[in-house]
Amino acid sequence: MKNFEILFNEIGDAMFLHDFEGSILKVNNYACERLGYSKEEFASMNISDFASIDILQNWNSRIEIIRKNGQLCFETSYLTKDGQYIDVEIISKVIKIENNFFVLTSGRDISIRKKYEHQLTEARNIAEEGRFELETIFDKVPTTIILFDEDSRITRINNKGIIDFKVDKENLKNKRIGEVINCLDINNRAVKCDYSNSCLNCHLSEVINNTINQNINYSKEEIKISLMQENKVVEKTLLISTTLLKKNGKNTYLATIDDITSRKQMELELIAAKEIAEESEKLKTSFLLNINHEIRTPLNGILGFISIFERDDSNLTKEERLSFIDLMTKSGERLIDTLNNLVEVSQLDRQDYILSEEKVHLSKEMQVFVREQEELFKHTNILLEYEIDSEIEELYLTVDKVKLIQILKNLVNIAFKFSQKGSVKISVTKSSSKLVFFVKDSGIGIDPKYKDCIYEPFRQIESGLTRAYEGNGLGLTIVKKLVEKLGGNIWFNSELGKGTTFYFSVPIKTANIEKVTPRKLTNQEFDKLKLSGKKILIAEDEIDNYRFLEAVLSNQGCKLVHAYNGKEAVEAFMSDTSFDLIIMDIKMPIMDGLEATHKIKTIESNVPIIGYSAYVLNGERQKALEAGCVDYLEKPVTSEEILTIIEKYIQPSENLVISKFESGFKN
Repeated sequence: MKNFEILFNEIGDAMFLHDFEGSILKVNNYACERLGYSKEEFASMNISDFASIDILQNWNSRIEIIRKNGQLCFETSYLTKDGQYIDVEIISKVIKIENNFFVLTSGRDISIRKKYEHQLTEARNIAEEGRFELETIFDKVPTTIILFDEDSRITRINNKGIIDFKVDKENLKNKRIGEVINCLDINNRAVKCDYSNSCLNCHLSEVINNTINQNINYSKEEIKISLMQENKVVEKTLLISTTLLKKNGKNTYLATIDDITSRKQMELELIAAKEIAEESEKLKTSFLLNINHEIRTPLNGILGFISIFERDDSNLTKEERLSFIDLMTKSGERLIDTLNNLVEVSQLDRQDYILSEEKVHLSKEMQVFVREQEELFKHTNILLEYEIDSEIEELYLTVDKVKLIQILKNLVNIAFKFSQKGSVKISVTKSSSKLVFFVKDSGIGIDPKYKDCIYEPFRQIESGLTRAYEGNGLGLTIVKKLVEKLGGNIWFNSELGKGTTFYFSVPIKTANIEKVTPRKLTNQEFDKLKLSGKKILIAEDEIDNYRFLEAVLSNQGCKLVHAYNGKEAVEAFMSDTSFDLIIMDIKMPIMDGLEATHKIKTIESNVPIIGYSAYVLNGERQKALEAGCVDYLEKPVTSEEILTIIEKYIQPSENLVISKFESGFKN
């Protein structure tokens, strides 16, 4: 310890023993001499009292390194008692004294070294600047620089000018500016700009002459010239600046030239883009007004009829109630279609958009689709027709059925909307390795002026308060994007006032196995279902959605257990694995439905789990199926859809006793 004290005090560096917070425990003689503080003063000080800003700002990070690595070396500065900064090299090490850890820091004065380093750097910079001055000016800047004499003859030109103006550097001697730049006269006559009588109106000639003869300095003067390049006349826009230099007692002139042809072209394009953006903004404003209308209109139909049902004095007949309920249902479907279109069009541009391909019997699926569309044409003057080539009637196709039907549905809805009478025809044919679908109508047709923008979003044939056709203007946008996602193309033929035919193709990916489509139950069959006593676990965090399922399934005599999140669902199943079916919401707090499904399937792989969610885009259905769900219900759903799915996965019970609702988890 005595040797340490001697070495500590006599060493020629400022030595400090301090803790990790910077409180000084010991200091040597040199530190006192160099910084101007006594040992008594240092005993009550912290490193921060004489530290530079660099030390203060980096204290925590450096201390952390010292703790981790045991030492750290860096350069910084100390502040003396009289306010002078000293450049120092710091070496800090962790040492252990009597089972306690401290930091031993030495500060070596490197002020003289830093002074010489600075002087050496300055000297080197001056030498480098002198040596590379001309090279930097002439050959590195992205601007043409020309030095010329009183006869406008070029004495030097930089690399940029040599490249831009195709200068023959070997034959540059005695060349005048007009000859090197190869400018044609203003009237586009094939005479070089060498100040002949033919070039008196040349702006370049004017600038050079005024610089030499009148000592006029130009700053970014815009000129237009014609260059002969590769036997073609190329129009250029240049910015030229000139000034007088004195060199060896003689007048020397400098010209800088920037080619702004591309910038001028960009300016024109920006103006055009601004006009397009303004037009787009108008379209978006019109679109938002239209969407506001498309949302409020069906909401008015729903809320308005609800207010009638709420009145005690409504005195509605059964037929009136059924009619109003039907109108409310249609308003709800219209609202869902609008919301689906808004979400769909925002998703379709994503690179990770997922298609869910399945094996379908084309003819059967088309027949189901056509039957569903026939409801739309009831009580109208429009005839719905359908045909399919006989050679593809038994074709099994691998395709995203939902997207294919969505395309057809959108096109049929558009055809129906713009047709007052006549017919709408759906047809499917085969062409080489593709299927070609078309939807033909006898409606108003498409004005040729709209043919280039018909698929753009926010575009509609009519806008404003006087438009005659409802809709959100996204139907054809979605159709085109979906067709392209399926690997096909879309086109149309139309004649104003006589109708339109939309065609789209889909690549044929054949399949050998038919996918069984669930049978939809009739109203009479719902009454005959024998589900009494079946135990169903419902995982749903939204109480309103659960109450709806409860109303549907309790009426069938099912025993229900409610879990408010995926964690509760797993716990409920672990305590009782006798459930006949599970309805699993996908988005829930604590644990989502996908994770809960996976955990339950590891316990009992045979229990049928039906995914249930408002997430209907970007492959959510496929994710649920991959997690272990046997099917997927998309909110909102009807009681018929719920019971149709349950009938598919639960064998009806012979027990007709209606069981009471049981809740496995309390609120």
